[in-house]
Amino acid sequence: MSDKKPDLPETVMEANPEVAARAGEPQQNYVKMAVDYGPVILFGLTFFACSVFKLVPKTDALIWASGVLAAASVLAVLAGLVLEKRIAWIGLTAAILAVPFAILTVVFKNGIFIKIKMTIIDLLIGSFLLGALAMKKQPLKALLGESLKLRDEAWPKLTVYYALFYFAMAAINEVVWRTQTEGVWVTWKMASMVGGPIVLALCLLPVFMKYMIVPDGPDDKTNRHKR
Repeated sequence: MSDKKPDLPETVMEANPEVAARAGEPQQNYVKMAVDYGPVILFGLTFFACSVFKLVPKTDALIWASGVLAAASVLAVLAGLVLEKRIAWIGLTAAILAVPFAILTVVFKNGIFIKIKMTIIDLLIGSFLLGALAMKKQPLKALLGESLKLRDEAWPKLTVYYALFYFAMAAINEVVWRTQTEGVWVTWKMASMVGGPIVLALCLLPVFMKYMIVPDGPDDKTNRHKR
């Protein structure tokens, strides 16, 4: 067994389903993050630009931001295909689920649709993870297994942790949009979608360290041959 310790920042990034990429491709990882997170960042920037610079009436800021989100979600899927030769699953999910809610927000000029969209998506993800686990499936392993090498017994535990995380995100979202201003909710949406999974991965570092499979380095193999 090698004494080599895994790099913690890299482990956190690999444990984030929303930015997982094959090791050794940092530039691709940055592109992937831009494709996956671009729509929500543009959503927030549009909202605050409209609000701060009074580009539109204050009540319409969320409406315009929702329109930008819909367009950016579609463009993110196309960018993933062109730049990475892949379908960005976050962008595709956003295009399938977020676009209809964004359109409803624009058509009816009611921000409640885009607000509850986040709750619905988080509940669907959490339910999917637990449902797959009940059927003896390992969706997290299928998604992260190539970049995050863990022993088999770790994946069911991680699946439960991630499912509970998304259920908690759904509950918090309901509390925030019902009790806070639109500005606070938009800030929460951006922070939770971009930083939430990373914070969870940091909290789960003890689990990763416990079950991590660390490959032997060249020096370890050479030493074993000399013995």
